[in-house]
Amino acid sequence: MQQSTVNVDESPLLAGKKHAVESDGPEGPTPVESERVLSVLKSYSEGRTSRRRAMDEIGFAPDRYSDFIDLMERHDVSWPKVDRKQIEREAEIVAEAIEDASDED
Repeated sequence: MQQSTVNVDESPLLAGKKHAVESDGPEGPTPVESERVLSVLKSYSEGRTSRRRAMDEIGFAPDRYSDFIDLMERHDVSWPKVDRKQIEREAEIVAEAIEDASDED
């Protein structure tokens, strides 16, 4: 039996493997950007959906918040406006809870 050797440039194969590894799993880059992703980001920006829900719809676990920030910035989507009255109400609730907890000790 005669043996043959074939020399093949492996760089395209290695590049393909690298791309597959980088784009797979929770550690990979952000999902493929599409109109749906942009729509979710705009909904979050306009206050129509929560950050948690937006991240869920995009496919990001809570520990991927930095990827969510990158996605918002890459698409130049503005952050939701701060509702100062809501913040004050929530701060009062937290302050009362802390006070109640310290009274119990």
